[in-house]
Amino acid sequence: MIESIIDNFNPEIMHIIGNITSILLLIPLIIFIWLTIKSKNFKSFQFQLMVFILMYLVGQIIENNGDSIFFSVLPKDFGSQIHVIAAAYFTIVMLFRFYYANPRKKKMIDNDREEVD
Repeated sequence: MIESIIDNFNPEIMHIIGNITSILLLIPLIIFIWLTIKSKNFKSFQFQLMVFILMYLVGQIIENNGDSIFFSVLPKDFGSQIHVIAAAYFTIVMLFRFYYANPRKKKMIDNDREEVD
């Protein structure tokens, strides 16, 4: 059922929506590039988010322009695979940041009222 709805969509509209998504991805990419340059630290969260957005943008560009000469040598779903890699990278970054934020495995919540009194 969902496949029939997607097949009935005008391919030109999907291409336009993909191009709009690419343009919208440029805005946070520029912001995080500026923040990374300002922080001068490659271990910063701004740099890690910039890498994630850049990977996602590359996947989006490949997915939108898969029919062009430059990207025709790549597999059909290569842009989607880059999206998955970007999501896995983001997940790993978040897990490492969470793990190293609390190395002593203390409770993440405040003490109970009974313990304070």
